[in-house]
Amino acid sequence: MSPNGSNKIRLAPHPTARGKAVATTSLSVGTLILSVPALSTALQHHEKGRRCDACHRAAGGSVKLLRCAGCAAYWYCGKLCQKKQWKAHHKKICKSYREFVSSLVYQNLSPEERIDAVLLSHLLAEAYPDDDSSSRPEDDTPFSILFDLQKHTPPEFHTPPVCPPPANPALADQATDLYLRFGNNNFIVHSHLNSYAHGIFPLASRTFNHSCIPNAAVKYTIRPSEPVSMQVIALYAIQEGEEITIPYLDPALPYATRREALQANYGFVCICPLCTFNETFHPESPPARGSSECEKLDIALRQFALGSEYEVKVRLPTYTEHFKSMPPDLYPIWHDSFLPTLSERFSRAAHDHQFHEALSFGLTQLALYAVVYPPNYPQTDLSAEGMHLLEMAKTAWDAWIVAEGDNAAGAEQLRAKLRRDAFSYLTLASQILGIYGHEGDDDGPLQEIQVLEHFLRVG
Repeated sequence: MSPNGSNKIRLAPHPTARGKAVATTSLSVGTLILSVPALSTALQHHEKGRRCDACHRAAGGSVKLLRCAGCAAYWYCGKLCQKKQWKAHHKKICKSYREFVSSLVYQNLSPEERIDAVLLSHLLAEAYPDDDSSSRPEDDTPFSILFDLQKHTPPEFHTPPVCPPPANPALADQATDLYLRFGNNNFIVHSHLNSYAHGIFPLASRTFNHSCIPNAAVKYTIRPSEPVSMQVIALYAIQEGEEITIPYLDPALPYATRREALQANYGFVCICPLCTFNETFHPESPPARGSSECEKLDIALRQFALGSEYEVKVRLPTYTEHFKSMPPDLYPIWHDSFLPTLSERFSRAAHDHQFHEALSFGLTQLALYAVVYPPNYPQTDLSAEGMHLLEMAKTAWDAWIVAEGDNAAGAEQLRAKLRRDAFSYLTLASQILGIYGHEGDDDGPLQEIQVLEHFLRVG
């Protein structure tokens, strides 16, 4: 069976999961595998009033947001978005919304639970516009796929409140039935890798399994007056018949954290090659950062992952499962404390204009990402290869600017190296983020790359 809207994949049996998506033909790097619009979304609280509640366009420039005159809590970039969302669910929610978000039961929810409460309210209103809980969706529709998804009951489960309250007990039961599909199927929607909403994409949930070394990644596209769309992109070449997987969480999280999160939220234990490898040992604590032992560990990691101790080559490793050949003396890099400490030191050194120290930390961080992430991995804020390379390019550029006018011996050669390094990092960032392509809002990392490249060339 081929998922609707894509002839590049088909659903096939899987020994432990419900099924799997396999490629029907060879897919090249950057291929758009599947594009699917959201069934329903809810903005995070800090994005309310900053984005259109319907299409998610951000305010600014020619985009002016108009507030709903009824509830004064929903914002739209135009009449068409307002009309579409009014028909979808807002007509049913509007007059009760302000009282709902002011209620004690809503205020006692965590931020994540509040988003779920609003999203469930949207979904329930769309699924049962006439409050008829016995109605069933037509076949091969997003709602029919949603009802076909597996449920997962987490510990201490309770259904969040909905707006307006269910009109009858049967509808309340349907709200619970829908909510049981939230935790293991919903997605966090992001723009430029920064989350801003929660969304329901039933076809994607039904199609793709998780892997900590995925061969595809998810991005979101925003278009005026249209629902946000999820697009699944091939990170590297995928062979015909090969399973296509996406990450449900950040592969750079510690093994125990990944295992517990997948078990609690999705009800399965991951047996991907990375998890299988991580399960074979318990990493010792790394040496204290700043010690000679830690410096030796950093150098060894850079040599293993990048083939160089002090610079990045024009290409990063293009093969997966590089970690399998890692010598045991590098295992401390898998300790829970290694990446957070390293990342914090890189950010702090760059912020304090300690650029050479920052570049050293950043190169070690890049080496770790090259081991953990699959090729061309862009995601999760700044903690992935593509975005981190852009930050490294900015840091090298800053160091190059600061060194201007330095007449000390060797300063000219140092500036030349910093400029070369900035170009190298920028070229690699452009390659990786170019594969991922445009996503989210109009501005973003691809635009930043163009601007920085211009300054480096004219400088």
